[in-house]
Amino acid sequence: MSVAQLTRFKGGKPADMTKAAKQAKTIWMKHGADYVAFSRFHTGVWTGEWLFVVRCADWATFGRAQDAIAKDLAFQKLLTHVLTMAEVTGRTITVGVDL
Repeated sequence: MSVAQLTRFKGGKPADMTKAAKQAKTIWMKHGADYVAFSRFHTGVWTGEWLFVVRCADWATFGRAQDAIAKDLAFQKLLTHVLTMAEVTGRTITVGVDL
């Protein structure tokens, strides 16, 4: 089982958004994420938007990571900066099914 948070952003220059995503990855991994990815949509209704994915092993780990992120001043500063460049257009939380 895994819990993933997928956040979509619209806007921002590629170099700036990629730099911010790298910084966010470091912070999320420090707080328990086991996977972080960043990509850009090239087809479909979200063409041009960014996707930032964070995955944790289970709900407990996800909860601890969310709590830690909310208190992490470096992350809050980074998020404030990102929101001057881009807007959040969606956030989804998924729960993986073990096959």
